[in-house]
Amino acid sequence: MFKVLQWSNVLAIDAALIALCWQSVFASFSGQALTPIMISVLGSSVWLMYAADRLFDVKKRPLAQLHSIRHRFTKRNARTLWKFWFGALFVNISIAFTGLKIHQLRNGAILLLFCLLYTTLNQKLSSRFFPKELCVAIIYAGGVIVFLLPAQDLWLPAVFLMLLCLINCLIISNNERQIDAAMKVHSIAQFLPKLPFALYLCCILMLGILEQQWLLPFGASLAGLMLVHACRKRLSIESFRVLADGALFAGPLLTLFFAPASQRIP
Repeated sequence: MFKVLQWSNVLAIDAALIALCWQSVFASFSGQALTPIMISVLGSSVWLMYAADRLFDVKKRPLAQLHSIRHRFTKRNARTLWKFWFGALFVNISIAFTGLKIHQLRNGAILLLFCLLYTTLNQKLSSRFFPKELCVAIIYAGGVIVFLLPAQDLWLPAVFLMLLCLINCLIISNNERQIDAAMKVHSIAQFLPKLPFALYLCCILMLGILEQQWLLPFGASLAGLMLVHACRKRLSIESFRVLADGALFAGPLLTLFFAPASQRIP
């Protein structure tokens, strides 16, 4: 089972699935119905972003400089992955233009511009410094709610999700310092290693101002991240990454399976 989770992480499939689970929770709590088009466009868009990020990361780096399984796999299979990437991009754009509403297309286009800006700046500046973790967290949380806007009651929960994603990125980057050093990547994690602890406190305080329905998804994922972080010295680098991402799964999955329908749909 763990091998399946690890390969889903290597292939960036887990990132897409996590986004879809959170999208379902946000839609349920805001009383909105998801369409197959909204689900497929978000899932494929998240995969496209993560896959492109890795493909560009390995493009100009020799295999000997890549120490993580995901980067080595991407380097060895770059040509095949690029073919899948362009195929998925074509399908994604086609589906979006045939099934999304005008305001959803507009919101998606704005988020796409941020993704392109992030990718460009990350590749140009990461050897010196680039706040990759913060940018990924903002884009990821934005993607979860992009097709649900303009619902006003989603902004505070979206900020909480952004903080969870930021914690996830930071603790993974902290744990992969040697991998980033070999790739000559510099980000927030190297300069502010204690930042996750301040963010934990911030999230705990925010739980007190969220509506009750949000306590299960956010509380479970926050607890999962804290537990995995506390056990980091007992875990391999790859296991830690899989479990840290799995913690983001915990909250929405528990909510979708166990929260009463009356609580999930206002």
